[in-house]
Amino acid sequence: MSDEILLKFLEAGVLNVGSDDTKLEKLRDTTKDLAAALEKTPARTTQWTLVAVDPEIPAQDPIVAEAWTALKKNWVTVVNSYQSVPIALLRASLLDALVQSAAKNDAIAVAFANSARNMLPHMPLGDEAGVWQAAVERVEDLVDAKAEAEWTTPEAVQIAPMAYDGAGDIKIGGGGSVLKRESLQAKILAAAGATGGNNANPHWPNNNPSAWAQEFASRMTVAVADAIDAVSKANAIAPVDLSPPLKDLASAVGGYVGDVMQAFSAATSGLQRRANLLWWKEALYSPSARISYRVMEPFSAASIMALDLFEQVPTFSPASVSAFLNEAILLLPKVSAREDTSVPKIVADLLSDVQTAPLREVAKGCAPSSEGRRPVLTIIGHVSPETVSGIAFRQAVGLGDDVRMGPAQWGAHLFRELQAARATQTANPKRPRRKA
Repeated sequence: MSDEILLKFLEAGVLNVGSDDTKLEKLRDTTKDLAAALEKTPARTTQWTLVAVDPEIPAQDPIVAEAWTALKKNWVTVVNSYQSVPIALLRASLLDALVQSAAKNDAIAVAFANSARNMLPHMPLGDEAGVWQAAVERVEDLVDAKAEAEWTTPEAVQIAPMAYDGAGDIKIGGGGSVLKRESLQAKILAAAGATGGNNANPHWPNNNPSAWAQEFASRMTVAVADAIDAVSKANAIAPVDLSPPLKDLASAVGGYVGDVMQAFSAATSGLQRRANLLWWKEALYSPSARISYRVMEPFSAASIMALDLFEQVPTFSPASVSAFLNEAILLLPKVSAREDTSVPKIVADLLSDVQTAPLREVAKGCAPSSEGRRPVLTIIGHVSPETVSGIAFRQAVGLGDDVRMGPAQWGAHLFRELQAARATQTANPKRPRRKA
């Protein structure tokens, strides 16, 4: 994809390096250096994109100057080949570097795709428009693949079997003692009177059957009971403490149930998110401003709707989320009759509206003040209503008085800027390299 971008710029006639292949190699080396620099500071992705996409970016912009320095390092005689700073050459190198970095870093991919998608309709790209469109679509495919994993609800939730080793074998057994038959037999004979001696039954069944029977029963009861008690005592089982293995089992089951619930929650999070968004769209109520969007001015409502949607969705979201926001904004009663307004006027009104304070607070935190080309969020978060009129919007954010938007288009623009800012501030996920 790296060489493809440079070659496409050459084919479009935007770049002119002659037939000297060594110059192309110097450009490739420059883009590699720029990509390495961007990967160290992903938070600059939006600024780089806003510079690269604008054919009218001034040569004094800090990022243009940085790219110019990188090019002169790899192409020492470049200053002799161009009478002025070769803006088109530097922009092509920046775009190449952005795409290279986006292929490795998901956060950069999100920031680049959202920032470029915002600016493409408003830039005089001419012959290079096709190159930009192909590059953005390529990176958007990477973002959509990541978003699909977070938004898709699977048909079935795969749960692994519970892993439980259990306790060792619990052995329960007696002492192995048996009844002493000889001793019991001797006592039975004595009870029957069949033996002589002082301990024999003194009665005979043919002489006094009743007395003999009573004596026999009494002696037999004692003899049998003593025998049973002796065997039972000898084979008594020691107490077994089952609490440790039962605790281990309970812990294993509890952990497994927790894992199952977590897997189920993760698998159905996309469905739950969609349900929440549908509720939000139908209610048309702002959780941040705590009022209905219907009572707000159209551009203020669109701005707060962009903020509220941003806070409900993850960083990796499909492109259809912006379309969803667009449809939600169009539900507002005042939007259909609202004419398009210039970006400077929209921003000036937002800075003066007390209801958009939540947006200004978020913008201040996620879009730090910076020099050169910057997103509109930077103006919203760091400029006062009294000084906004002195800002040259075309130079600051790339959108001048000639760029006019309706509330729905403005809301989508703001939402993408928020997504881009969050991506490069809160994460730095590197995509694993594919094996050759």
